Parts: sequence; structure tokens; C-alpha cells
Amino acid sequence: MSQNEALEQVSRGFREYSQSRSSLALVVGLLLLAGVGVALIYAFLSGRDRMIGRRTFRRLVRASGLAKAEASLLAAVSRRVLPDNPPEIFVRRSLFETAVAAMKADEAVVQSLRKKVYGP
Repeated sequence: MSQNEALEQVSRGFREYSQSRSSLALVVGLLLLAGVGVALIYAFLSGRDRMIGRRTFRRLVRASGLAKAEASLLAAVSRRVLPDNPPEIFVRRSLFETAVAAMKADEAVVQSLRKKVYGP
């Protein structure tokens, strides 16, 4: 009888130990899953790479002293030819010229953009 009691105590000890650890493992697992979910949602909604490009584009527009019509045209051109890297339009005049030739744009605005962004 004492051997059965000893085995029962050992068995009960294993059950209690595994139950106490399973709740801790469940809590840690849920926290980890929630953290991964939040990180994925943040990455999806923020579009950080694109935001950095847009922010840089806006800074370059302000630094170039572009008027609203000029900035709008340059943004349309950059979306057309460089949707993933809008600031690159400031250094790639050939892309600008090709896109403007294919678009309907006011010639005065185009000339002003050429002068302000790419020089004379």
C-alpha cells in the first residue's frame, strides 16, 4: 500500500507541476502572439519605407521652393515613373523629361520646374 501511495504522490506531483507550467506557457505564448500581431499590423499600416520616401520628397520640394502647381506636377510625374522612390525624380532628369512628354501639362509649369529643380 505504501508503494501505491508513493506512486500516487509522484503522479500527483507531475500533474500539478505540468498544470502550473502550462498556464505560464499559455500566458507567455499569448503575449508573444499578441506582440507579433501588433508588429505585423504596425508594419502593414505604417508603410514606413514609403513614408520615408514621401517625407524626403516633400522636404526636397520645400528646399527647391516649388509652388503648389509645380509640386503637384512633380508629384504626379514621380508617381508615374518612380512610385517606390519619389525623391529620385530630383536627380533623374531623363525620367522627368520622358514622363512630361507623355503627360498633358502646362508648358509654363514644366519650364519653371526644369529651371528650379534641374537648373538652366
